[in-house]
Amino acid sequence: MKGLVVVGLAAVAACGNPYKDELERNRAFQCNDRTASYVVMGGLAAHELGVMVDCRDAGPRVVQWKADQDGTRDEQTQSLTVTEFERVWEKIDSSGWRYLEDCAGTGGDDDPAYSFDVNDWNGHAEFACTNAGPLPYPYNVMVDQLDLIAAEKAKRDTSTKKDPDDP
Repeated sequence: MKGLVVVGLAAVAACGNPYKDELERNRAFQCNDRTASYVVMGGLAAHELGVMVDCRDAGPRVVQWKADQDGTRDEQTQSLTVTEFERVWEKIDSSGWRYLEDCAGTGGDDDPAYSFDVNDWNGHAEFACTNAGPLPYPYNVMVDQLDLIAAEKAKRDTSTKKDPDDP
């Protein structure tokens, strides 16, 4: 019996921590002031809708918010693993955000207006796109990647819906 316990402990020790790789990535993670966000005004989902990934204030996280015309705001914040953050950042970074300017969209008064803000240790860029229908490439890549990670991490029970008069 004693031999069986020793063999069992040896097997557990050999397997190690299943999260060892993620823990090592967390230890080596460097935020480098990376943030990426977009806000759309006048879209279908809400008067204002936004998604942001960042790691400056509270470690890797995604923040998604909606605001109605009356000012009611619904915000959700979820932690990201280093792997999730790096995966999203790689796609945003490869969009060429450092070189983007305002897009030549449709520009109509009633068209959704997107504004983007991207930052890292090497630079900062702000640009916009007012467009009816799908956004042109590569603006759509940033929106799609931010929306995807927000949808993957969404938990309705962490929502903090605020009325316009709430502090």
